[in-house]
Amino acid sequence: MRLRVAWIAWMAAGMAGVLAAAAGTSGAQQDGARPAAAPASAQLGGARSAAATDTGEERPLDAEPFPAEPSKQPTAAEWKAAPRVRLSRTGPAAAGCRAYRTREWLRIRCPELTVSAIALLGGKTEGVAFWIDPPRGGSELPRGGEVMFPIRRGDRRVIQILTFGPGYDGPFTLLPAIVVQEQWLDDEPAPTVTAS
Repeated sequence: MRLRVAWIAWMAAGMAGVLAAAAGTSGAQQDGARPAAAPASAQLGGARSAAATDTGEERPLDAEPFPAEPSKQPTAAEWKAAPRVRLSRTGPAAAGCRAYRTREWLRIRCPELTVSAIALLGGKTEGVAFWIDPPRGGSELPRGGEVMFPIRRGDRRVIQILTFGPGYDGPFTLLPAIVVQEQWLDDEPAPTVTAS
């Protein structure tokens, strides 16, 4: 029994190191690209900023026209005032997530998901940023995370949010939780963004 408890403690300590590293890495890097900046909501304290912007009403993703020219990453104040939007499709796994849009920038926040890692699986890295909330309420595991990226004509990207669960590596196996897919084909009038 002591061996099993020691093994679980060792796994938890190892995962805490991984989580600390993941939380410190605020963006995707590829081919020597600079790391992306932490989302503006990270400056607000993650979950607290989401509560300020969540009025419960969702607008269509393309309710406002997308700007023709790229704009800078939104500030914390802009995210605080950003309206909540409805993605093209949301699966049951992402039911607790909320999306916000300002200009061409989209932020998808999952406040209640235990997030172990977030990864850009493919697509443009420009402007992509991740945030994993630190553990709260006496828990050793982080609860909540978000992704932020610009939506521009011609873009395509796939982002995966992982959680913990039982598996071959024990109780802290990294398991896929949500896949976010974004694309805006040149001949389409609006982008398609799904989370499932």
